[in-house]
Amino acid sequence: MLKIHDEKLINESINDFVESNYDIDILKLKLKVWEHANLISENVEITKDIIDKILEDISILDNQKPVKYDWFLNKIVDSDMCAKCGTCSVVCPNNLIKFNEKPFISEECLRKGNGMCAEVCPRMMAGSYDIRNRLNTFEEFHYAKSDVDGQSGGVVTKFLQNLLEDNEIDGAVVIGHDKWKPASMIITSSEGLININNDVDTSKSKYAISSLQAIREAGELGLEKIAVVGLPCQVAGLRNIQYHSFISKHGPERGKNGKPAKLPKIEYVLGLFCTEKFEYDELVEKVDSLEISMDDIYKCDVKGKNFIISTKQKDYPISLSEIKASSGCLMCNDFDAELADISFGDKGSPDGFSTIVVRTPKGRIIEKYFDFNDEVNLADIDFMKSFKEKRFDKEVLRRQENDIYNSFYYIWKHAGVGSARNNRVYLRFRTTIGGYYNPELLMKISEVAKKYNAIIKLTSREEIEIQEIDLCDIENMINEFDENDGLINGTEGPLFRSIMACPGKKNCNLGLIDTNILASEIEEKYAEKPLNYKFKLGITGCPNRCLAVSTTDFGINGVKIPQTADNCNGCGRCQDVCKMDAIEVRGDISITNYNLCVGCGKCINACPNEAKKIKFDGYSIFVGGKGGRETVIGSHFYVKDKIEIYQTLEAVMEVYNQLAIKPQKERLAQTIKRVSELYFFEKVDEYKKLNFN
Repeated sequence: MLKIHDEKLINESINDFVESNYDIDILKLKLKVWEHANLISENVEITKDIIDKILEDISILDNQKPVKYDWFLNKIVDSDMCAKCGTCSVVCPNNLIKFNEKPFISEECLRKGNGMCAEVCPRMMAGSYDIRNRLNTFEEFHYAKSDVDGQSGGVVTKFLQNLLEDNEIDGAVVIGHDKWKPASMIITSSEGLININNDVDTSKSKYAISSLQAIREAGELGLEKIAVVGLPCQVAGLRNIQYHSFISKHGPERGKNGKPAKLPKIEYVLGLFCTEKFEYDELVEKVDSLEISMDDIYKCDVKGKNFIISTKQKDYPISLSEIKASSGCLMCNDFDAELADISFGDKGSPDGFSTIVVRTPKGRIIEKYFDFNDEVNLADIDFMKSFKEKRFDKEVLRRQENDIYNSFYYIWKHAGVGSARNNRVYLRFRTTIGGYYNPELLMKISEVAKKYNAIIKLTSREEIEIQEIDLCDIENMINEFDENDGLINGTEGPLFRSIMACPGKKNCNLGLIDTNILASEIEEKYAEKPLNYKFKLGITGCPNRCLAVSTTDFGINGVKIPQTADNCNGCGRCQDVCKMDAIEVRGDISITNYNLCVGCGKCINACPNEAKKIKFDGYSIFVGGKGGRETVIGSHFYVKDKIEIYQTLEAVMEVYNQLAIKPQKERLAQTIKRVSELYFFEKVDEYKKLNFN
């Protein structure tokens, strides 16, 4: 009988075999191999060579019908939309996804692929706007070079060496190669980034398809924080892994052992400029036609319209039109890795230098390692971006005209876009201050909606939402509006939502505060601020709270609490107008019951003798209210001025983000309940003292 050790060898051999024959029914193959191996195991010690020979000899393989397992991402792979980035193979907790030039599922999946693999796929995931928002992306262009003999000045290699030497990371996932076939590698020392024998050199660009499997290996090795270098499609996949819980509204998928895939923290995401990548077989064919071997190649590069293969003796330019790009590259419109912490490439900088685009606050760490020149030729970069955009638009149109599947993954980079039924989407705009819309704007919205056969809805938060939009029309519709219209598409997802505000004292006789000024100042500072879950704010001018501010995450209303002056004669007018029965006249004096008084100020305005003075003039705020499935009245406080409102609001949001544990599941009210009201507001006070005193 086979021993456990023998079965391990069999499984390893079969996995190697399946990677190059991915259409084989792996279960049947295993059964057949075990059957053959059992027949000889009594007399012979099972070795890997014996198992490999059994695999060659099994007759079933000659007539094996291709088996394709049900997998959600088959529609991405089969329709040539797959970016071939390898992200899906990194996160599968059961290690069912293999990658050999393209991903495939090697065994039956109980979820049929409706899990994390689909949720992190950059050609499926709806969440790039939210990721940009959380990263706080920007663009700062520089160029520099290093003392490393690498491609485009060796800046990426030198930067990774710096990060490793300064213990900013435990390792770096980079692309090495075996005969210029890219291989994902984890490097844990600065010396390992450059191999003088050139067999796995990580310092030069590779233009064939590569995976990110070394991320998984880094986790299994126990590395805690890493940097990853990747192409734009891989960068998008990495961000989907990092922000999976926010985008998917749940934690990572657990495997049969009850645990998710063990992955390290991705500390830095470094992106490479990319026009396209090629199938490895295509490169081998071109190299053969040049009558050189893959071992002779010193480096590869793209210059203008040519792909250049260089040996140490000669450059061999090949027209890009003669090399077929990987099919999925036609559906990519990201040239410069927009979601990276830092992007690198040679476009826009002199020969021998590298263009460096700092994109996030975290990416600014590179500034301490290099002397920058800021005179980047942006026209070169813009030309390549335009080239990819035009090619992308052409491919989208081709798919539309030929009824070829399109996931429309790219529309989710726009704020305010949400999915609806029947393969339709909607576009939501943030509420204007106070919910006021001028007639000209309403006319334009109506004209645009009519043009695209859409309909208009006013939401419960006074937002305008255009619904029933065809997927292929959404980007054109967004482009119909500009800054002059005063509309901001957004308020969708885990962020600071539209502010609801009543007319206030300028437009309502009951108003005590100017709600529009307050709303506009808060909107300017916090609109679309990322949070653990949706965060709603409402403002009313008086304690009537017509917008139910007590059951919103942060509610504000104006208050004027009275006190009786010495000149009160007990006429009783104040008692007549009080709707809370908070005033009682005793003899020639009125008495206010402050347990009942809400601070509406009506008695102050109604007193004919000016005997009602103001005891407190300010704001009433509610923190942690909630409507919906569960109604929660927020914790109630009185605030004297707007400055204190702004400080309290910022502190509440920051503490909420720190303490919340379930992205897109735990509202502020639930966080406060879980940690206790006392603890939460202690943290709020600590934040205010630390940041505002």
